[in-house]
Amino acid sequence: MAAERTIICASPRPHGACATATREARRLLAVAGEPAPRTFFLHELDVAPCIGCDRCKQLGRCFMRDDMGRVIAALDETDVLCIASPVYFAGPPAGYKALLDRLQPYFWTFERGGARRPAHLLVSGAGGDPHGFDPLVVCTRSALAVAGFRLASVASCIGTGAAGARAAVPRWIGLGNDREGEGSPHDGR
Repeated sequence: MAAERTIICASPRPHGACATATREARRLLAVAGEPAPRTFFLHELDVAPCIGCDRCKQLGRCFMRDDMGRVIAALDETDVLCIASPVYFAGPPAGYKALLDRLQPYFWTFERGGARRPAHLLVSGAGGDPHGFDPLVVCTRSALAVAGFRLASVASCIGTGAAGARAAVPRWIGLGNDREGEGSPHDGR
């Protein structure tokens, strides 16, 4: 049985490198005979930023009613998570950071000793930032950990544009290979 996958395109740009990679991932998975992954394009979602009220500690969920409820429902059923994100000044774009921060209810409910499901991150950007993209990776790893995922791989396509992002898709989605350490190594530069 194929793994249930969810893909999140964390870019605010509907036609950028991350969106191109996301569409290519869906195509390759279909060619491989895998079920269509649940797919979220962040630019299509209404996800308000976390306000740090901690009401989720008592409620077990966020009090806000927006598209984040659909994302969390998908994450709860996902075996493998794939995220394509651009890097903005070494970190995540604002909308993606809002999505990560809204995983806060998991902080109060997740069993930290439990097994974690694999997540794979594809990082896209123009390049040239002397500070790399470590903050993007750390923010992603931290938020996903409380949501029950481990960041198993980071595929960098810095400086390669949409063509490079498309070429990195097979590594990123780990077709038939969801073990830790697969994909391109992350060097943060």
